Amino acid sequence: MGLVIGIDIGGTNFRLGCVAKDGVLSHFEKKSSASMLKEGAVEILCREIRDYMERYSLAGKVDAISVGVPSAVSKDKSFVYSTPNLKGLENVDLGHLLEKGLGIRVFVDRDVNYLLCHDIKKYNLDPEGDKTILGMYLGTGFGNAIYVNGRFHAGKNGVSGELGHVPFFHLKEICPCGNEGCAELRCSGAHLQRIRNQYYPETEIGDIFTKHGNEPAIREYVEYLAYPISTEVTILDPDYVVMGGGVMIMKDFPMDNLIRQVKKRTRHPYPSENLEFIFPEHTQTSGVAGGGLAAFDAMKIQ
Repeated sequence: MGLVIGIDIGGTNFRLGCVAKDGVLSHFEKKSSASMLKEGAVEILCREIRDYMERYSLAGKVDAISVGVPSAVSKDKSFVYSTPNLKGLENVDLGHLLEKGLGIRVFVDRDVNYLLCHDIKKYNLDPEGDKTILGMYLGTGFGNAIYVNGRFHAGKNGVSGELGHVPFFHLKEICPCGNEGCAELRCSGAHLQRIRNQYYPETEIGDIFTKHGNEPAIREYVEYLAYPISTEVTILDPDYVVMGGGVMIMKDFPMDNLIRQVKKRTRHPYPSENLEFIFPEHTQTSGVAGGGLAAFDAMKIQ
């Protein structure tokens, strides 16, 4: 029947729904990710998918399943290398195990790739398949996706686009990934929360930009963000830079200042002078829909 079950697994919730070839989403559900934090998570996920298919009478109607995870994923879109927030899925051959348990083709990828796929389709950014598009998604961490000439760039091992783990020269702190000085230590929602706790404990996190946007700690936070973004822009000379994620859509986030900082640090005259930024509107379903559309694209290529 031409349906893909899209699944978007986050540290708090996982979302799933049926995606048709035209991107129409149906049977959307949201559940707790608590079961993904412990041993046996793959079997639990397998059971959740079976129950979901039974609820909506989907047997024989599903061509594939796509699973987006906040993790590094192998080039063959199956093995989850590292996912600190979902310990039950860490270092697991998730795609092949789900295929074996369900008898359906499974694609696994970084959740930010699925988000960027959604945004490219929604805003019709690459009708000819010849564009270079970067996704910058600032949430709890710093997600990055790289899309070149109709495909997501994976690299030799499938783990390209880990911009949050490019090191800052002067930073000596140890990142949860184990490396020293990763950009995500400063460029993340987690660091914004630390700034709030240290400097503005009386301010709700949702009001931090409204009340303190022009103060030194917040201005420094925005300046830190500009460095990895401008570095990747200078290297890849993109047609579009998509800027999203939970932090960037917070009330009064200083986007104009961030854009100025990025352009200031990007190579002149180009790509700095004609950079095009896209600011997507995301919902709970964006990652699910993007995963479904990415699976349809992958099946066309195979």
